[in-house]
Amino acid sequence: MTNKTQNFRYIEHNYDYTFRYFPNGAVQIFDNENQVMIKPKELSGAPLAFYARKNLQWIKGKLQETSRNAAG
Repeated sequence: MTNKTQNFRYIEHNYDYTFRYFPNGAVQIFDNENQVMIKPKELSGAPLAFYARKNLQWIKGKLQETSRNAAG
């Protein structure tokens, strides 16, 4: 996984969100239509599924990175 902040945009089903993932695992979610930050607990449906997939992707990458570093 990268040590850089990653941005992903979700545009679908009347939603337009930008998900900003930080190297420490923190996430900011910005509603581009209403120009406000939202919390993960405010998500539902397809945007929640997108958020969950990206979190799992981040966790998997961190585990792989840790395994590589531990192996030498």
